[in-house]
Amino acid sequence: MKLRVSNFLKSALLLSMLAISLLMVSQTCFAAQSAKELDGITTLEKDKVYEYDLNGDGKKEKLQYKIAVDDENFTVSFKLYINNRLCMSRKDHGFSYTLQLCDLDKNDNYLDLYGYGTMESDCISYSFFARYDKNNRYNEIKFSPNKLIKHFNTVRYSLAALHGDGKFDLIIDTPIFSKAIGCYYCYVPFQLKNNVISGTSAKTYAFNKFSRQYQFKAAKSFSVYDKVDSKKVVYTVKNGARVTFDSLCVTASGKAYFRIVNSKGNTGWIKSDQENLFVECPSWG
Repeated sequence: MKLRVSNFLKSALLLSMLAISLLMVSQTCFAAQSAKELDGITTLEKDKVYEYDLNGDGKKEKLQYKIAVDDENFTVSFKLYINNRLCMSRKDHGFSYTLQLCDLDKNDNYLDLYGYGTMESDCISYSFFARYDKNNRYNEIKFSPNKLIKHFNTVRYSLAALHGDGKFDLIIDTPIFSKAIGCYYCYVPFQLKNNVISGTSAKTYAFNKFSRQYQFKAAKSFSVYDKVDSKKVVYTVKNGARVTFDSLCVTASGKAYFRIVNSKGNTGWIKSDQENLFVECPSWG
C-alpha cells in the first residue's frame, strides 16, 4: 500500500472546512451586525473592533481580541476585550489564535464566542466557548473534545455546523487512524446545554464530502460484511475495483469499522485494522 502524502492538500481542506457558512463582515472600523444576520459562523479579525449585541439586552458590546506571537519560545498570547475590559488572557504553545462568533441556540437570545489556538501541523492547543451574560459577566467554557468522545484522538478539528438548538458538529481529522483507509474527515456531534458541553450519543459518524468522494482502488480481493461485527459476507470487492467510504462506526469496546460503497451503490462494512487492501490511501502528517 502506498500512502499519498500532501500537507498542501491537508491545509487546503482544513481552510475550506473553516470557510463553511462563514459570513463576510464589514471593513469599517466598527462592524455592526444584528443577531438575525448571524446565521452561520463568523471569523473575526484580530485587532479589529466589532459591535454585537452579545446578550440580547438591546445594547451592542464592543468586541476585540489581540494576539502576540513569541517565535523564539514558540508561544502565542491571546487577549479578549469586551467593552474595553480584559475578559480573557492566556498563553499557549503555538503560533496563532482564532476567534469566531456563532449562535448555538437561537432561542436563548445569546451569541456565542468560539476560540482556539493553533500549533504545528494544524493541531489545536486549546479551545473554548464563551458568553457575555445580561449582568455583564464573561463566562468561559473550556472545550476538550478529546475528553468527551471515547476512543477518539482529537487534535485537529474545526467548527462545522450549527443546528440552532445548542447542538453543533465538529469536523474532525482522522479521530481513529485506519490501516485500511488511512486518513479521513468525519462529523462528530456535540451539545451545549446549561453551560456544559457534552458529546451526543452516536455510534456512526458521517464522512465529509472529500472523504466520501475519495475513490480507493483495491489492491486485492477482500470480503465485505453486512453489519458491524458480523461474519456474514454480502459481497466481495475484486482486485482493481474502485470503492468509496461514507462513515465510521465505533463499538462500545472501541473497535472501528468503515462503511464501504461499491460502484453499484451496495454497502457493507470492513474492519479498520485490515492492511494492504488498496493501492493507495490518503495520508497527511
